[in-house]
Amino acid sequence: MKPPKSRARPWGLHLMRVTLFAVIIVLIHSQHAQRQADRQYQGSPSINLANVQSIFPRAASISKKALANGGHEVLDADGDVLGLVLQTSPKSDHLIGFSGPTNTLIGFSLDNQIVGLDIVSSGDTREHVEQIRLDERFLNSFVGKSWEQAQILSDIDAVSGATLTSLAIQESILLRFSGGRTSLRFPDPLQINEARRLFEAADSVEQDPAHHALWHVKDGAGTKIGSVLCTSPAADNLIGYQGPTETWIGFQPSGIVSGIVLGRSYDNAQYVNYVRDDKYFLSLFDGLSLQELAELDPVEAEIDGVSGATMTSMTVTLGMIQAAKEFRVSSKAASSAQSLAVNWGLSDLGTAMVVIAGIAIALTRLRVPRYLRLAFQLLLIGYLGLINGDLISQAMIVGWAQNGVPWRNAGGLALLTLAAFLVPITTKRNVYCTHLCPHGAAQQLLKRRVRWQLALPRWLSSFLKMVPALLLAWCVVVAIVSLPMSLVDIEPFNAWVFRVAGWASITIAIIGLVASLFVPMAYCRYGCPTGLTLGFLRLSARSGQWSHRDGFAVALAVLAVILWVVT
Repeated sequence: MKPPKSRARPWGLHLMRVTLFAVIIVLIHSQHAQRQADRQYQGSPSINLANVQSIFPRAASISKKALANGGHEVLDADGDVLGLVLQTSPKSDHLIGFSGPTNTLIGFSLDNQIVGLDIVSSGDTREHVEQIRLDERFLNSFVGKSWEQAQILSDIDAVSGATLTSLAIQESILLRFSGGRTSLRFPDPLQINEARRLFEAADSVEQDPAHHALWHVKDGAGTKIGSVLCTSPAADNLIGYQGPTETWIGFQPSGIVSGIVLGRSYDNAQYVNYVRDDKYFLSLFDGLSLQELAELDPVEAEIDGVSGATMTSMTVTLGMIQAAKEFRVSSKAASSAQSLAVNWGLSDLGTAMVVIAGIAIALTRLRVPRYLRLAFQLLLIGYLGLINGDLISQAMIVGWAQNGVPWRNAGGLALLTLAAFLVPITTKRNVYCTHLCPHGAAQQLLKRRVRWQLALPRWLSSFLKMVPALLLAWCVVVAIVSLPMSLVDIEPFNAWVFRVAGWASITIAIIGLVASLFVPMAYCRYGCPTGLTLGFLRLSARSGQWSHRDGFAVALAVLAVILWVVT
């Protein structure tokens, strides 16, 4: 008797397939991260005058020298300052919408009011960005707000059809504002000689990266000996006798006020000198904590001001109180922006429930009853497709590979994607293509609805099956080389978000659905690179056997490595 043949264990080759996919994802992310790092090193991207003129029509030029917060002054033809503009990039480049970050230009008037916004560039899908540009309500929601108001503005409604993109833009604006604004009246940074008036041992000063009005003072050994908070720009609109005054507040490392120094001023020079020379007045604030200074009531504290310069000195007092208040608000906003809370809504919960139901139907006997399959297919088409637009595409996969998964804002879609990849890798069931894809469900409903079915010749069928592979290779090239092409145009899935869909995806969707009337599951078989990817990763009885798909995957990984090296 011959010994029974041992079955080939599929795990070796299966692990190789998963590893090849992971390698390509890592290469895409690594190449994009390197480009982002180069961009960060080079600083903020250059500002186009045309974008500025959409906010300031009279703008004739932009100052080359950046202010402390990265903003630039906008000048008219006579050289007069109209306001300032700043960008959300690169500080917010890690915040992605559907598939990438968006760089927004924000314009401020001289009195610290937002006068307009303009989308400069975006790594998100073209249709989603265009939908936001057309929705004047969303961008105008920020107009008229001060820097302080804008950094805590969180009740703006997202744009229908571009929810993830608009949420990412809003978060990027909040994050950009959390660092504090820069004064147009007092743009000069803290000088070492001014710091030494507050801390004799000062050897260097360093601006706080999160709060531009705060400076850290170090001695010769590099040890922090205190901090200095500037009242500008918080108090720029507080006018004394004839103008605002810049004041520097020194804090010990413990957070206790240790000294006050008056800087530049637009007030009457004689009155300002009276205040500078009145050591008693300046010492009234020593020993206060930041919170105590923010809550100080000058009347209750019986602060009378400096004789002969009452208005100037009281304005200095109010300016320090205002600066302390704004610093506390800015600190809370920065903390909130860094920890950006999870923003899951009812649509995410609905998607999660559909995913769980789809997995249950796919892995249990619930998949048998025909009426249940039909009801679930209609649910996929109506809810997951037309209402939520939650479909997995190459544009989404590439965007997430480059920028990360936006699980904070797209929890339902992230869970759907996790199930789509994890279930076939571990259970042999390609649950997404068979039970969770709205486009696949639509094809299943159209299957054999026409009596005349088209039988494709074998050579033609073999040729058409190469289309998904070629599209997949093209996606890798676009992702690693960063070609200026939107991958949504090579698949039909964006057509389900019909409010923002482009004609390319709509055309592919219509052709694919019509073809499925005559050739069952036509698009899935001959056009879907995403389905090809999931099918390649699926564990099966033949996973222990080398196939032509494995050869293609190795070639694709080699191509990715070559592109990664040469670009």
